[in-house]
Amino acid sequence: MNQLSSIIDDLIENGEIDLILPVIKGGIKNQIEEVYFPQLCSVIENVPQSPSANDIQHVINAFLQFELLLNETNQIYIPEQYVDKEQCLNLKRYIEILPSKINRLHTIKNSFYQKFICLFEYYLACYTAIQSKTIISELIGNTLCSFCKKQIGLCTCETFYRNFEAVLNILKRLKLLTKVCQMSAIEACRHRISNFVRDTCSKYSPNECIPVLEQWYESGVHCWLEILQGYCYDELSQSSQELFDDHKRLELKNYILECYIKARSKHMFMIIIEYPESCKVLKDLKQCIKQIGHRYLIIDTVKDEFNKRLLHPGAGTTDILAAFINAIRVLRYLDSTGVMMELSCNNVKQYLARREDTIRVIVSNMNEHGVLELDELTESDGRATQMDMYDWEPEPIEALNAPDRALRTPHSRDMMSMLVSIYGHPELFVEEYVHMLADRLLSGVKVDITHEGRYVDLLKNRFGDAGLQGCDVMLKDYIDSETINGSIRKNLSEKFSLELPINALIISSQYWPEVKFSPIELPDELMAIQKAYTTAYGSIRSRRTLHWSHNYGQVKIEIEIGGKTLDFTVTPFHAAIIYKFQDKDVWTISDLSSSLKCSTACIRKRINLWQNCGLLKEESKDTYRLVEDSSKVAQNSQHTQNEMVITKCGDDENDTAENQADLDKKEHEQTIICNFIFGMLRTMTSLTLERICSLLSIYAFHGKNEKTLIEVRNILDQKVTANQLQYKNGLYTLPSSNQE
Repeated sequence: MNQLSSIIDDLIENGEIDLILPVIKGGIKNQIEEVYFPQLCSVIENVPQSPSANDIQHVINAFLQFELLLNETNQIYIPEQYVDKEQCLNLKRYIEILPSKINRLHTIKNSFYQKFICLFEYYLACYTAIQSKTIISELIGNTLCSFCKKQIGLCTCETFYRNFEAVLNILKRLKLLTKVCQMSAIEACRHRISNFVRDTCSKYSPNECIPVLEQWYESGVHCWLEILQGYCYDELSQSSQELFDDHKRLELKNYILECYIKARSKHMFMIIIEYPESCKVLKDLKQCIKQIGHRYLIIDTVKDEFNKRLLHPGAGTTDILAAFINAIRVLRYLDSTGVMMELSCNNVKQYLARREDTIRVIVSNMNEHGVLELDELTESDGRATQMDMYDWEPEPIEALNAPDRALRTPHSRDMMSMLVSIYGHPELFVEEYVHMLADRLLSGVKVDITHEGRYVDLLKNRFGDAGLQGCDVMLKDYIDSETINGSIRKNLSEKFSLELPINALIISSQYWPEVKFSPIELPDELMAIQKAYTTAYGSIRSRRTLHWSHNYGQVKIEIEIGGKTLDFTVTPFHAAIIYKFQDKDVWTISDLSSSLKCSTACIRKRINLWQNCGLLKEESKDTYRLVEDSSKVAQNSQHTQNEMVITKCGDDENDTAENQADLDKKEHEQTIICNFIFGMLRTMTSLTLERICSLLSIYAFHGKNEKTLIEVRNILDQKVTANQLQYKNGLYTLPSSNQE
């Protein structure tokens, strides 16, 4: 500007007064167009893709410097003695509006405007921090400002923001503000929302976040957009446009939900495992799904997390089942149509179907551990009601990818049916429940008959009476046995003043699953108690007698050794073995077998229990000695005390190994069944488990000695493991090499 002043002085000296105004206008315009504005543009265009705070500050300084230079042009020397007042005023007006007349403004590329995204986001973060200090401190849980990282009371964000207001004024003077805002402001808001939601939701929390995020948006982002709209008011009023219409604002609100569901979907495994404590988070997710969809984020995350964390041999069936049931509850809450549940849990269903103990775990956990509650058995079985019609929701687009979509029925979405559908047929579930109920009643542990009866009634309502009729008889036998036990104790105490320390469960064997009777001679004391009970029973029920099974029930015994007393609860069979060590300290397996009049295999299986407890020590092969060291016994029994409540000999299911002839017969039957199955598959290519059982019943068993679904499935599983069969999508097929 000093050079321009020198030129004006030369014009005055030469008397060229008429050239003063044109020279001033041209000089200022040239200075702004060729020097000031290019310098500013150069700084802006050199901003990196991901600028740091220093880069942003460098841009701000360039704007402030540009403003300073513009102010200097207003102070240009004008010789008023040669220029009248009107011309001076016109010149000052010209200088004021000159920045908006720069020719270079029409050649600015879109990349120039996009550089403002980072700048706008930087100052939006500053503004939202100012407006939402309390909200952010509560959400993140600290007292530092989210922007300047200082204590909230010492926050300097307002000073930073005033610099941004200066930038807006410069852009407005250049008449670039409206276009900059149109191309950068919304994208800057999206970046800020994305970063803020990521920072606040990066760690799992069971607390509700959506209301707080919406309040943060209204007090910060929304108000910031209103401020920008106010700066652009003059230009917008001329074009009758609205800078940020309702549609764009709604998009930003929905973008908050989109960012939230992306952040929270990463925590779906924790949300499922911690249900119902995670209900508040689920409420947020349900709101997101209802408004914007994005179900695929949750579906893909649940599938991946289950595959990584649960669907491997190291995870127990109980843990997998508990997670599976929680996943059903969570996903049904998020999507009442059941599509998310089917897509997310289908791989878990297939994996559980391959585990041999799945049905047993389902039934045993059903009312013992509260995995499946009574109210979940009473849910709708799929029959449509008028209320269902009012609550009906259309299936989401993801339903097109659901397995067996055309075959899916409404009742496949309730809890019980989802568990049963693991095997595809309710008979397996009912059969296993009957066996588990029998095991519980035979265990000798106190059973809540009212609770069990309620379960049986609910299962009948769902699956019918056919497979559960025997359960009523079993429960009645249990109730009648308690009555008989009370009557016998009362009669003996009145007549002989004798306390009979025994409670028997008297069963109608034809209605119960098979009960094993292992041959064993109990100690005389136990035999006398059983004989007294049998005699007393005969006096109550004439012309009836009892056959005792020693594999079931409990015997509470006290063992005194080394001055210490240890309490155990075991089966009569186990009690008989340890009882023999009162007579002598060392026994061989063959001697125990002869004394107890049972096979050596039975003794060998059951004596391991006492060896594990530290009461017995194997001196040599099949020779056991009673341990006299009470400290060692106490230490060993400490670890096995939880295993000592033996309700039923776990090896009873393998007792056929004691009789080689029975084992050979079983293997022969299995060979015949396998050959028949192979023949059917060569003819029909692929068959389901139910179809195989049906054909076996008609053509192989002829109605006699039929195998249950569980037994047939176990045989098929062995062949799949041996690669003699293939199983996929519920169908059994022969390997391609065997299909001849």
